[in-house]
Formats: sequence, structure tokens, C-alpha cells
Amino acid sequence: MSIAKPKSVDQTIAQFDVSEDRFATHLRAHVNRFFPDLDTSTTTVRLTDHVVRRYSQLLQYEVADASVVFRVIYKIPFSLQDTMTARTTIGERPRLFPIVCPVSNGLREYRALKSLQQHYSSLKDCRFGAISVFDLIESPFVVVMQKCPDPDLKLLLKRSTRFHRIRNKETLNQAFENTGAWLREFHKLPTLEHTEQRHEDRSCFVDSVKRFAEGLSQQTGNRSLFHDISQRLAESAQRILPVKLPCAIIHGDFAPRNILVRADSRVTVFDTQRRWRAPLYEDLAYLLISIKAPGPQVRSQGVLFKRSQLASWESAFLNGYFLNTRIPLATVRLYECLLTLEWWAAINFRHRDGNLRERFGLKLSNRYLSRYMQSLLSDIE
Repeated sequence: MSIAKPKSVDQTIAQFDVSEDRFATHLRAHVNRFFPDLDTSTTTVRLTDHVVRRYSQLLQYEVADASVVFRVIYKIPFSLQDTMTARTTIGERPRLFPIVCPVSNGLREYRALKSLQQHYSSLKDCRFGAISVFDLIESPFVVVMQKCPDPDLKLLLKRSTRFHRIRNKETLNQAFENTGAWLREFHKLPTLEHTEQRHEDRSCFVDSVKRFAEGLSQQTGNRSLFHDISQRLAESAQRILPVKLPCAIIHGDFAPRNILVRADSRVTVFDTQRRWRAPLYEDLAYLLISIKAPGPQVRSQGVLFKRSQLASWESAFLNGYFLNTRIPLATVRLYECLLTLEWWAAINFRHRDGNLRERFGLKLSNRYLSRYMQSLLSDIE
């Protein structure tokens, strides 16, 4: 099956039927294939939730007979209300990699999740789970999968702030270690037919840093700060990174919201297209900045989590990934710097023309991210 390349986003989206009834009808027609043990005489199907995100929509259906209940997700790879906004702003800020027409995302995600289901199920490793993927619908490409009941790591982190520690004594170290081990296994996987190569040379890292630094200089007006950051990162990259970088298929959005954690610390990861073969440090750095510099932590100026707590989670994650080998911490920090610059640029782009409250929040974010960047640079140097 080849990936469709429509003439325009508007023309393509206009022809799609993404009604709730369409997917309910599909589910009723295939429920016996998805769940062979259901009692067909008492099976019911009903819509329980419709979540509209920035770049996708999730329709959740409940499938039940007299004794058991399952939940099924239909993931539409675009959001109608945000497509025009996303399309008009796509090229106005620097990005690590280009955005593509969203209508083909479903096909890539189906291939990726199906391969993960097969691989991680075959390992029979109690540390790893896998999403059950049932089907792929065309026009548009919509992935049909079973909803995993486990909470995501983002929710568990919210319950573990310094304001929750009195009530919540659980530690997440084992979950982070298993997450690192999961990612190590993921990076061994072969390419898929749609996987593309990017940023395989040290020069690509330096060029990306310069693009983000220049964009931030223009957005914030603080040219001296970002010129200094760019120079220091370029010099460190020349000293630390090899000319050819170690690459693997990367997840691309390896954040706590996409990592499900069962009570016994088993992890299940989803929401990947396996679109890129790129420096493997990108995934490592993405998770680390997602726990050390997420929006709430940035806006609160680092109040939510203690440094010792963050250091413990980072250590568990990196030990899980690198196992008994030496951790190349300086290299990891370089990629944390790179992805922090991208995140920094995104925040400024999003709120540069906001109201008074948003501009004040942006000022706080810039202050925190400047301190955070300096701490990363000091680790490198």
C-alpha cells in the first residue's frame, strides 16, 4: 500500500467522511473479528468520548456484552478545526524536521504500531507491553486500536510533584528504567518502507543549532544570548560529536504522554510513525526535557519537582537505556540543548502576539529556559 499524496490539504479533507456513525458502523461490522470471545447476542457498541487535539481526533467506543467491556479507539490523523491554522503557520518558525500533509500520518502510524505489537509481543518480556492494533481504514487513513487502561507517565508525574509527595509515596524509578530499556530495544528495529534518513552528520547538528539560535534572536531580540549559545554549542559539537552520528529509527515524540505505565512498572509506548532514521540521542533528549522542562515546570520556574527527584529519574532512564555501558552524558546534553532550542522557539512563536497574560508567561518561560540552557552547557563544558 503506497502513501497517498493529495494535491492540497483542503481538497483532501473536504472529501472525507469522519462522522461518528461511520466508525460505529465499521466497529459493529468487525467486532467479532476484533474480539472473538464476545457474546454476539448481547454485544453493544456506543460512543463514549470524542477528543479533539491540535493535530488529531480520537473517537472512543465502548464494546460490551453481558460480562466484559472493551474500549476501542479510532484515531483520525488530523483535526478539522485546526488544519487551516496549522497549514498557514507551518513554515514560519524553524523546526528540526519538516511537517508533512497529515492525511498520510495514519498509514505510517498503522505500520509502526503493528510492527511494535508484533515485536514486543514476541519478546515475552514482562517489562514491555504493546498496543493491540485491529485495522486501518482508508479515506482517510484511520488507525483502529484497543485502548490500554494503564495511566500515562505524564499523569503519574503530575501526581509526583513536591506538592503531592506527602500523599504519594510511590517512586517512578523502575518505570523510568523500563522506559530506557524499551527505547534501547526500539532503536534496534529495522527501517520501514516509509522511513527516511536525516541529520546523520555532525554538521547537521551545528546547522540546526544555528537556525534555532537565529530564529530565537529575531523572536526575542536577545541576539547576544543566542549568539553565545550557538557558538558554545558549535565548539562543543566539534569536540564531542563524531563526524558520522550513531543513528536509529527514532520514535519522534518520546514524551511521558505517550508512555503508559502499569502498576508493576510495565511500559507500553504508542503514537509513533517510525518516520525517521536519525541520531538516536534525539529520543533520549526528548524524554529528558519533557520531564525537566515541561510547560508547568517552566511556568512555575522549576518549583514543581526537586532537582534530586529529577536526577533520580534521569539516572534510572539512562541506566535502563545504556545498561552496563558508559553513559555519554555530554552528547546527551548536546541534544538536550538542541531540542530545548526548538521548544524555546515554539513557545515564543506561539505566544509572541498573545494577550498581556500570555506575554507575561512568555517572559517567565524565557527566564527559566535561559537558566536551564546554561545548566546544560555547564555540564557539557
